[in-house]
Amino acid sequence: MSSGEKPLPLKPRVTFGKFTNVDLRVVRVLAAPLATGTAKPCRVLTLDADELGRFISVGQFALVPEDELVDRKLIACCNLGPREMGPHTSEVLVLGVPHPDSPEDQEQALPLYVDARATCGDPVF
Repeated sequence: MSSGEKPLPLKPRVTFGKFTNVDLRVVRVLAAPLATGTAKPCRVLTLDADELGRFISVGQFALVPEDELVDRKLIACCNLGPREMGPHTSEVLVLGVPHPDSPEDQEQALPLYVDARATCGDPVF
């Protein structure tokens, strides 16, 4: 958000019970090539969640260099339904915040990194 812009208002409150239905987990990025065929620049993230398996997430992290993503631990929402992103299917949603250099017609993001000591597959609470 640039100076002079107002912050977005808070969303409606949810109950703690509803929040606990969201399955947030620690994942590690195994690969993060740029996607082909998507409407906006994206990366296809291959994610390791240890015993929970591997997941694919397609997201607008194109402004983050691949070598800054690979081997980093992130937070992913693992119980959303799949989402078609051009020819790719995104199985989980990697959490992020707006990238300060994102073009106005995109929603490029910076991922939320997790401390390296966290274990893949751990729940986030």
